[in-house]
Amino acid sequence: MNAKRLLLSLSALSLVTVSLFASSSGQLQPPPADEGRVIENPDIPALFAGGSGEMHKFISQTLRYPADAVERNAQGLVVYTFIVEKDGTLTNFDLIHRADSSLNKEALRILQAMPPWRPAKYKDQYVRSKSYVPMYFRLNKNANAVARNTTTRSTNTIGKTNPDIANSEVYSIVEKMPEYPYGEKELAGFIAHQLRYPKEARQQGIEGRILCSFIVAADGSIFNIEVVQGLHPQLDNEAVRVLSLMSKWIPGENKGEKVNVKCLLPIDFAIDEEPIP
Repeated sequence: MNAKRLLLSLSALSLVTVSLFASSSGQLQPPPADEGRVIENPDIPALFAGGSGEMHKFISQTLRYPADAVERNAQGLVVYTFIVEKDGTLTNFDLIHRADSSLNKEALRILQAMPPWRPAKYKDQYVRSKSYVPMYFRLNKNANAVARNTTTRSTNTIGKTNPDIANSEVYSIVEKMPEYPYGEKELAGFIAHQLRYPKEARQQGIEGRILCSFIVAADGSIFNIEVVQGLHPQLDNEAVRVLSLMSKWIPGENKGEKVNVKCLLPIDFAIDEEPIP
């Protein structure tokens, strides 16, 4: 892939599933945005204080499922991106995957109520960085962290669909998350080797992040690849094509059983040459 450089930011991030039965917390106003450069790939990424487990706990305790959303039986995936400032406060919220309007507002309220994160570090200095939190809202009286595949789609770019998998139980938080069998470094290498930068997108100088989701089935197979946040039809299709080539993962486990788990994978496209006139 001469004259081109693909930067791959990989994270099989579990979806945060929130349910009807949770306590409430007050809403805070968003802090003022700090000026300064946003580091795309810090040495140490920003993190919710205490880790993802504490973040899940905070979200479940803060959630107030909107009454009108309950009446409409509204469910779905909401994803916001935001900037983690040098002091850990969250600013610049951007909704990149929508569900019901009431759920979108509730997800934003929860994010605005979060305590400061541990900021990212780059060259031993605290820096501004971009992050995101996906929240899957579902109405489940048992509140057992099971998610049905009722998410809305921001694009029509999908691959390797399997209706049987989609209509079965798909978990988003499990005791043991799925893993690429050879590690994240090898996964990045695999994607970089397989990816072919589409000519039209390269000529137009289109760069940025594509956020994909997929289901790791109980046997480790990859199904229902979707583009949650796209850039360009050619880039979106290329991302789905490459992810469709992935070999089986180590499946996720819950209570000792292998289960279907939905994961997110962001892929950054970058060109290290001038756009072709």
